[in-house]
Amino acid sequence: MIKRAGFTGKSGNFLRDAVRAVGERDEDRLVAYLESSTEIYSVMGAERDVVTGDTWIPGAGSLVTDGTWLWPAELAHYVRRHHVPLPADFVAHIRDNGYVCPALPEERARAIFDEHFGRDGATGADARDSTPEPFFLWYVPRLTRAASLTLIKQLGAAGLSVVHPLTDALFGSRETSDGGRAPLLGGPDVLADSLADDRYHEVEFQCWMGYDRPVTARVRRLAPSVQRVTVRIADLPESEREEAVAALVRTLDRYGPLAVFHRAER
Repeated sequence: MIKRAGFTGKSGNFLRDAVRAVGERDEDRLVAYLESSTEIYSVMGAERDVVTGDTWIPGAGSLVTDGTWLWPAELAHYVRRHHVPLPADFVAHIRDNGYVCPALPEERARAIFDEHFGRDGATGADARDSTPEPFFLWYVPRLTRAASLTLIKQLGAAGLSVVHPLTDALFGSRETSDGGRAPLLGGPDVLADSLADDRYHEVEFQCWMGYDRPVTARVRRLAPSVQRVTVRIADLPESEREEAVAALVRTLDRYGPLAVFHRAER
């Protein structure tokens, strides 16, 4: 069974509580090991540093392994910048390996992927060969109507219109906590009202880059004070995904009230 390190849960308190003034004597070599291991799950996106909130971490949420341990890619950032300690047996394992990550056979990487995501690697090729869908993720305090309108403006500033450029119509749905689902009809004001309405557990809607390039946005209520915003960019051509992520990061950096303040375990 794969061992795990650095998974923080929804609040990020583990990382905040683990900050130290200095790190291990060989911290640079530990970080180099974390960064040189095999990535088995890639996220095209970024998340804010949950300790300081002053920087973005590209690829946060991606998964890295050496065949024995599994950890999120951003763990290297927190060890380097905030001297967050690794589990003692993980540190001993890295030192025993001489700070050199062993080569990882593809079969072992797939087995770890399947184990982490609760898949049975023997059930068929679909599970083994599936490719994680790229997305952009951040967390926001409970959305009021005014904050929802700001979020809609943020998406627009990043080149993502919440209504179709030709029809000015919404395409989406909203779901109540008991599973009831209804279509979104109207314009941005209706979307803002729905995002701020506590009756709706999740609101899903299309954003548009031009007339024919939709991406799916989903806002899910995790707790009375927290909502998660996910923009799924898998439907964009690969050549345009990096541009979309960069635009979202630039836009969010411009607005403090809706910046990431923690990340969720995947």
